[in-house]
Amino acid sequence: MAKNFWKKHTDKVGVVGSLFAALCCLGFPALLSILSAIGLGFLIKDAVLLPLLIVFLLVTLLGLALGLREHHRASALVLGIISAIGVFVFIFVAFSKLLAGVSVSGLVIASILNARLQLRR
Repeated sequence: MAKNFWKKHTDKVGVVGSLFAALCCLGFPALLSILSAIGLGFLIKDAVLLPLLIVFLLVTLLGLALGLREHHRASALVLGIISAIGVFVFIFVAFSKLLAGVSVSGLVIASILNARLQLRR
C-alpha cells in the first residue's frame, strides 16, 4: 500500500517541496516569517535551500516519469523537464522572479496534468 501511495503521489510531494524551496529562495515574506517563528530559520540559508530544491525537483521528475509508465503520455513529463530546467536556470544563471514563477507554475501544471492522465486511464 505504501508503495502504491508513492507511485501515485511522488510528483505532488516533489512539487510542494519545490514550491516551498523556491518561495524561500525568492524571499517570500510570509513564509520566511513563519519559518523563523517556528524555529526553522536555518532553512532560509542558500546552503540548505539549493540542495533541497534540487532534490525536490528530482523527486518531481521521478514522479512524472512513474506517471508516464502508467499512462504512456509524455506531455506531463516534458512540461516537467522544461519547468525544472527553468528553475535550474533561475538558481544558477539568472535570478529572475518571473522565470521562477513561470517555472514553478509549470511544475504545478505538469503534476495536475499527470494526475488527470492517471485518472483517465
